[in-house]
Parts: sequence; C-alpha cells; structure tokens
Amino acid sequence: MSANKVINTILKTIDDVQQKNKSNPYEETADKNVFGILKEQLRNLDRKTKNKRVAKGKSPEGILDLIKKEIEGVRTGNRRDPNVRTAPKSVFDNILKKVEEPRRRQASAGLGKLVQDYNLDVSKLPREVIQSVQSEYIKERKKFDQQFANAIYKVVKQYR
Repeated sequence: MSANKVINTILKTIDDVQQKNKSNPYEETADKNVFGILKEQLRNLDRKTKNKRVAKGKSPEGILDLIKKEIEGVRTGNRRDPNVRTAPKSVFDNILKKVEEPRRRQASAGLGKLVQDYNLDVSKLPREVIQSVQSEYIKERKKFDQQFANAIYKVVKQYR
C-alpha cells in the first residue's frame, strides 16, 4: 500500500473515531482541535519526513512507524497543552489500532502460510500462545524489513 493510501486510510479513521467519540455518551468528547492537529500532522508527514531524512542522510523509516510517532507526538502535546482538554485515551488507542492493522494482517497471513507450508498442527495451541507467536513474528519481521530497507537505501545512495 502506498504512503498516500495509508495516510488517507488513517485520516478517514480519525474522522470515524471523532464521530464515535462525539456520539458516545459514556466518554468525554475530545476537543475538535485534537483531531485537526492529528490530520494536519499526517497530511504534512510524507513531504516533511522525506525532506528531513534525505537532508540528514538517514536510512529510511517505515510509513506506519512514522505515523505512529506523529500520533504519539500529538497525544503527548495534547497532555501538555493546558489550553486544550486532554482527549480520552481511547481516541488515540483506536487510531493506533488501525495503524497496526496492516502488520497484524501480514503476520496472520505469514504465519498461516508457515503453518500450511510446514504442515504444522496448531489447533491445540491456546489462543494466548498463538498471539504471543504472532507478536514475536511481527517484531522479527519489522527488524528484517528495516534491515532490507537499509540495504536498498545504501544501494540507491551509490547510484546518485
């Protein structure tokens, strides 16, 4: 999925979370400025990060990690800003859940393929064990992807 598609999906998720938060009578309604700041940060993310990282000669970073950093930055800023009411934890958690969704789907598919290719019977494993294996798979896959992206980045730098 391209960076713009991912960002657009998260922008739509922000709108959805805002509507759910607004309509939930059991949860404090977050200040609309929080959602505005989130959207602004994400819209500027692609251009801003490319320019900074290239200028500093840094290796690439995954779009999902960049989005998570921006969301966490807005969360921290919201907590510290005395002029804006702190949004409920669930607002940011629901958005971050959507950001993590592609990794969870990829891990589930990857593990499913491993189970199939190696004819493994995991039917008797407790759900917690499968979730633990999936978490470890996500962590290791992320490390592998980062190493591979760095290697590609170095090759690209050589051809500039």
